[in-house]
Amino acid sequence: MARWLAIGVVAGAWAWPYCPAGLVASATAAAVLAGLAMAAGQARPMALVAAGFCCGLGLVARIEAGPELRGEYSARGWVVGAAEGRVADVDVASVSALGGAPVNASGRLRVVFPGPPPPPGVAVVVAGTARRIDPTRLPGDVDPAVVAARDGVRSVLVADSVVRLGRDREAPDFEGARHAALLRALVDGTVGEIPAEEAQLLRRTGTWHLVSVSGLHVGVGAAIGWWVAWVMSRPFLFLSGGLARWTCAVGGIAGAWLYADIADWGVPARRAAWMASAACVALAARRRPDPQRTLALAALAVVASEPEAVGSVGFALSFGAMLGMILVSGRASRLLPPDLPRWLRWTLEGLAASLGATAGTLPVVALHFQSLSPASPLANLWAVPWIGSLATPLALVAAVTKGEVHDLALALADAAATAGLWGLRGVDMEPWAPAVGVAGAAVLGLAGLLWRREILALGLTLAILAPWPRSRRELVVSFLAVGQGDAALVEWPDGRRWLVDGGPPGQDLLRYLRRRGIRRLDSVFVSHGHPDHYGGLLPVLDALDVGEVVARGLVSDLAGAAPLWTSSHPSILPLPRDFEARDENDRSLVLRLGLGAHTFLLPGDAEWAEEQALVAANCAGLQATVLKVGHHGSRTSSSAPFLACARPEHAVISAGFDNRYRHPHPGVLKSLATAAFAPRTWRTDQQGTIEFRTDGERLAVRTLATPTGWRLRGR
Repeated sequence: MARWLAIGVVAGAWAWPYCPAGLVASATAAAVLAGLAMAAGQARPMALVAAGFCCGLGLVARIEAGPELRGEYSARGWVVGAAEGRVADVDVASVSALGGAPVNASGRLRVVFPGPPPPPGVAVVVAGTARRIDPTRLPGDVDPAVVAARDGVRSVLVADSVVRLGRDREAPDFEGARHAALLRALVDGTVGEIPAEEAQLLRRTGTWHLVSVSGLHVGVGAAIGWWVAWVMSRPFLFLSGGLARWTCAVGGIAGAWLYADIADWGVPARRAAWMASAACVALAARRRPDPQRTLALAALAVVASEPEAVGSVGFALSFGAMLGMILVSGRASRLLPPDLPRWLRWTLEGLAASLGATAGTLPVVALHFQSLSPASPLANLWAVPWIGSLATPLALVAAVTKGEVHDLALALADAAATAGLWGLRGVDMEPWAPAVGVAGAAVLGLAGLLWRREILALGLTLAILAPWPRSRRELVVSFLAVGQGDAALVEWPDGRRWLVDGGPPGQDLLRYLRRRGIRRLDSVFVSHGHPDHYGGLLPVLDALDVGEVVARGLVSDLAGAAPLWTSSHPSILPLPRDFEARDENDRSLVLRLGLGAHTFLLPGDAEWAEEQALVAANCAGLQATVLKVGHHGSRTSSSAPFLACARPEHAVISAGFDNRYRHPHPGVLKSLATAAFAPRTWRTDQQGTIEFRTDGERLAVRTLATPTGWRLRGR
């Protein structure tokens, strides 16, 4: 019963932004369906799923919408939920406009902190610029408007200043330990201070979960709590056996929740705390814990307390890993011969658990992270005993003791961590890069559920992840919605791929290319040396095979990332030899490319001076079917003579949503709208990625990942 109900509740909470329903309507429908489930017989599972679905809708519907802010604001409240990078949500108590008096408020505000966010529960006062949720995304990315709607967030505040109210929890004293930062992370999940070499090793080998406080850590806390309760209850020998067991169960539950509190109540920690609590109750009642039922109860508890968590990556990874381990490990245990030596059975069951966790998290990893360690099963076999089973409890003992006990526990924990890392270096290898879109991730999830039909599940997985060759007879130019910056992907009929600029810094562009199955770029063009054009290229050059980088000069930030740099290419329009650029924008590469009757003109951030030089050199050579409007539609570009020479049928403006430069400029939009050639104007901040296809005669255009716009939550 709990399993079907949990499936429905999770699905309903996840689906709320797509089918928003009020709290009263959802509760009424859930009650009716629950009544039907009790008398449904064989149809009971489906009735329970439907009732749970309505409950999930109602749980999200009861979340209060946060304030809708625009401009300079300060807000006071408490950090809630686990942070993602520098972003965390604040449950606000009051807000005030610049120079205004505080006004009582409620709901959540998404805050971009200037540094690492404080842990959940810390009271803060943040001040900065508030704006709308940016709905733009690259094709295949998660819709930010959907995530915000589920969370009840209606504004983002980019904080310039942060004041913490109250004291943070004191960090454990691990001074003198070789791996002090790693040991602190094992205790409280604070990973920001782990040395880069150790962090990269853990990620490459698939053992990063050891420093994410979750099932292993909370299980250690529950075991310690159970043991402490057992020791303390020994003097009371008159207690009955049942009462003694329940006393130990209370101690185990207390230990689990205490460790979850140390971990600041992240989703994995809460999931593990609920599962540990259910297991303690089952043991006290002399029942064998049912892993699937326990996981279902944990899911119900987590969604009931924080329904918006179902859309987070942490929720999917935590519950996906546990589900995979339960399904695969259980089946593997039943298939193993009963007379196997204990050490061999332990090894095989450990491998099965690691493979199950990999299978359970593969859809999320392929969609969001695109990095899978082939060494993970072996690495976890080595690292879990040393780092998880030895270093973690010893570090916890060192964190709560002093004197000789502290010193001994810290030394032993440090030695265990050293042994664990030594073994990981022996199996370290480059991770694979599986990549899928949303549909592909759904199919991988379906394959994971087919655990009793291994051949079919493996076939589906290989079919989705295999790099299928794509035949194309068209030139495809995609102007990518990378925010306030430029990036365009050019795909030629003969299979060549060019990338023109890479947008602002970040991993989004690389993930998009991997989702497309792109592993090689024949040419990468850097129009000029501004970060909003080359920032996203660094991870691309590091991860993909790149034939050449074309730029007017060496960009220092990218200097060591590509083997071949050149400043010449037949697609670059030449400038007069006597032209002297006034600034970096007027050093932009101007590309003209095409197929048959259709051409594309990409002028980077060229401003009037460079435009006039191009007009004087060869006005006819500027004519294009599609013009990427210069400098994001700034008023310093798109001069009348330049537009008159280009005479485009389509004009594309690459700009960020609600950008602080207010691009595109109204004057440029007016010039395009009133021009005699009347081009159709496209904007990445309003329509998402713009894709043009031509076979040399016909030209087709479509928008991809069109922004969904703001979704207001009913009040």
